[in-house]
Amino acid sequence: MHSSGCIVRRARWEVKRRCRRRHSRGILDAVRELPARIIRATCLLLALTGLTAAWGADAPQPVDSPPGPAAESAPPEDERLTVYRAFRRAFFAGQYEAALPLATQVLELTRTQFGADAPQLANPLTNLGTTYYRMGNFAAALDNYGAALRLLDLQGEAANEQLVRPLHGMGAALRGQKRDADAIAPFKRAVEILRNRQGLHSVTQLPLLEELIACYISTGRLSEAGREQQYAFGVAEAAYGKDDVRMIGPLEDYALWHEAGGRYTAARVLHVRAIEVADKALGATNLQAIPALRGVARTYRLAYVFGEAEEQAQTALTLQEQVSPNLIARASSAPSSEGERALRNALDRLGSAPLPQQQVRGAVLIDLGDWYLTAGLPPRAMSTYREAWTALGPEAGMRALGNAEPVVYRPPPVAVSRHQYDSSDHDEQDVLLRLHIEADGDVREAIVTNPAPQRESAEKAVITAVKRAQWRPAFRDGEPVASPELAFREPVFVRRPKEK
Repeated sequence: MHSSGCIVRRARWEVKRRCRRRHSRGILDAVRELPARIIRATCLLLALTGLTAAWGADAPQPVDSPPGPAAESAPPEDERLTVYRAFRRAFFAGQYEAALPLATQVLELTRTQFGADAPQLANPLTNLGTTYYRMGNFAAALDNYGAALRLLDLQGEAANEQLVRPLHGMGAALRGQKRDADAIAPFKRAVEILRNRQGLHSVTQLPLLEELIACYISTGRLSEAGREQQYAFGVAEAAYGKDDVRMIGPLEDYALWHEAGGRYTAARVLHVRAIEVADKALGATNLQAIPALRGVARTYRLAYVFGEAEEQAQTALTLQEQVSPNLIARASSAPSSEGERALRNALDRLGSAPLPQQQVRGAVLIDLGDWYLTAGLPPRAMSTYREAWTALGPEAGMRALGNAEPVVYRPPPVAVSRHQYDSSDHDEQDVLLRLHIEADGDVREAIVTNPAPQRESAEKAVITAVKRAQWRPAFRDGEPVASPELAFREPVFVRRPKEK
């Protein structure tokens, strides 16, 4: 199911992907291959002993149920720890089906040893919840995170730092269920606990803040998202310093927040600053600058697709505390051709890398294909998409290019994503379409599958916008193909009938 604002949401998704790459560096290959959202969430969720070195400096401190006196009939503690270690081995090998009964067994052994309401159960419950989370069973994950929170809350300490992991888990599982509005409360509480216990500027809160910001953005609470984003950037800058290589990620996060708000010039300035920091610290061929290079190209393309008001463009001038005026002027006035050049730069860096980076290369080539399609050069776009498929391989190629996608799509004014109507006197309703997208990206047919008289004008507006869009066709075996049954969803505002 596709929906409007795909390009803007793709920019938001980049925030998460960047953070996950930072926090998952050094993890086993099996973990690297998992979906990125789940990787980052687990960095804070998995309460295992002795894993700090494996997860990096930003991993949570290792904890485990403390030893205590066992009842005469209780199993020896060695059995619990033996099962726990087996669980850890299975988990880090990505064998979640095997890890699940082991996590359950650890929980039962801990319950037998310490009692049904013992606080020592919180970590085994959290680990069981995290295992379910990795398996995509978000409902079961929520049950276990909730049980851990209830046990800890019984201790009567509102700022107990042990609450952070299950709170983060609950928020992540709610997001997995696409319940971002509900996820805000647990994320906020976790952040408040960390600020209370570790200080207002603790860097430990940054991954949670990123999740919270994403929830604010997805639910339209943009002013709150902006406040937290600026706070998060300030925390990172105070902790690391402006020129530290660890600022690359926060700069990218800040840039992508500006992108989500349509402030493309400000976003581009921050992407350029991230490239500058990376190149100064790591050399002109480093790969850490590639997300920012892609961001530079994306900001030019988004500005072309959606436009940028003068007031939004002037936002770049407010960044003078973070970025030099010369860089702001240079990034703001550079021609749009710099977008293609940035993507070519990224490909050159990948070409000189000591080890092949085919997945990253494929993603950059898709960006370049989208650039050509936006510029009205379909033959070059299709050739570039074919090259991207070759780089990605069949399985990853299907994930990235297997479905038709709108590359240039401007939602109609009634679309919820445009934020042009007041929700106090309008209802949100979905317009559902069935599309036939040809192999060349043309829209052959668009049919409303849930017509309703009260939103007929909105349905017509959505159909018009879809037909005007430029579509990247679906690919099979490296070649574009038609998509005769593509589902498309556009949330729209419909005026609420006046009460009689």
